[in-house]
Amino acid sequence: MVESPKILSSPSFGKFIKIKGQAHDIKHFRKQLLEQDGDFITIATKKQEKKQNLYIISKKDYDKFIDLIKKIHFFELRTHLEKYMAKKPKSIDVKEAHKQLKNNKFRI
Repeated sequence: MVESPKILSSPSFGKFIKIKGQAHDIKHFRKQLLEQDGDFITIATKKQEKKQNLYIISKKDYDKFIDLIKKIHFFELRTHLEKYMAKKPKSIDVKEAHKQLKNNKFRI
């Protein structure tokens, strides 16, 4: 029996992560990530023809995101997420994120 990778979480701190890569790699990673348990949201945005960014938001940053949805139209928020979150996300490549998830080291 093969166990699925577990997502490690840190208590009470928010995570705001940006994963960059090819659209098909992002889609595959997101699918695996959503199979895990956890309180987080994922938002994918297209940057170039075949490039995408996947934002992962959890804990306190998730609460901030929910508050922003009440004040700003979702399309505007999704399009300019980093501007409205008022902080830079931790940025990693999709291949590195996939490797960390496979090795049970991906932290949300």
